[in-house]
Amino acid sequence: MVLTYIKGDKVDHWVERIAEWWDTLNPTIHNVHYTWTLFLGAFWEHFLDHTKQQRAGIKIKTLKLHFPTINKYISEFEDLATLVGYTIGSAETINLFLKGLTTSADVFEKVMDHPTPNNYYNLKNKAISIIKSRQLVNTLKHNATPGQFRSNSAFRQTY
Repeated sequence: MVLTYIKGDKVDHWVERIAEWWDTLNPTIHNVHYTWTLFLGAFWEHFLDHTKQQRAGIKIKTLKLHFPTINKYISEFEDLATLVGYTIGSAETINLFLKGLTTSADVFEKVMDHPTPNNYYNLKNKAISIIKSRQLVNTLKHNATPGQFRSNSAFRQTY
């Protein structure tokens, strides 16, 4: 069934070889699980996107934070870092993370203010905290009546 989804001139020969091999199997003699595992291995070897890691490396170097989507930025950054094979706590990874924060200059400056985070996780948590604070300030600016304090849910800590 999987072979029906494979199309194109480059794969026709491979499909023919796999189909011939498949026809030689006897379900009562051959281990179906092992056969399927062999098939998947051959499939991935021939059709895996070998440029995926390279594209992820390019994307992580150009990834930017777009306020206020810090969670999306962190999630995408960590996914790309894993795909490329970077170690999350390495200096290279931290520098790439910081580079992505530079599109929001005030966020970048506040992240780098004293005390400067000493590892990736502290850096990430500080960036999250700064973005949440900035979101709260923006909400208050747009919702508060001048000279009047209104108690609302924006001040409640969510856990």
